[in-house]
Amino acid sequence: MRKLWILGVIGALALLPFSALADTGDATTATLTLTGIIYIHITEEWEDLEITQDTIENMTGNYFAWGNLSVNVKAMTEYEVWGSYFAKEGGADVDPAFGAPNHLIALVEGTNTFWLKYNDLSGTADTGGFNYSGPYTDMVSLFTGSNNMPSGDDKTYNVQLDPSGLGDREAGETIDFTIVLVVEDNST
Repeated sequence: MRKLWILGVIGALALLPFSALADTGDATTATLTLTGIIYIHITEEWEDLEITQDTIENMTGNYFAWGNLSVNVKAMTEYEVWGSYFAKEGGADVDPAFGAPNHLIALVEGTNTFWLKYNDLSGTADTGGFNYSGPYTDMVSLFTGSNNMPSGDDKTYNVQLDPSGLGDREAGETIDFTIVLVVEDNST
């Protein structure tokens, strides 16, 4: 009888899968490296503006409407968006200088008007955009946000030009303006 009992136990054990008799498992490891935690994209509907005698004659209000900029910021951290502009004439500094450079280009969103400061960042451009990490004293704060993945925050601005800020200009001048928007990572 004892032999039958032992054979019964051995038989029952043979019916069980071996995994029930031993602790089994496995693990894997991967590293997440965050080299970029903020993304900004500007969709520009900001077109060239030609000021002619008719443009001046038909001007209503104090400013020329100069198209729109739509901005999308996606971030995995707290951030602040700063704006400024610079201008060049044939690649050189504008001559003569603007009469009121910090009251020349405005971004308008609803009832908020942001007068962009003149800040020549032309030397910071690279193929990936602008590589700028401050100081932000020559820029204007446009908006702030925090972790907003996956959709991001969207803003649309009307661009306006105050012709009184241009100073004395001559017919035939061509001035290239660049609006720069920079996102500051507030977590660092």
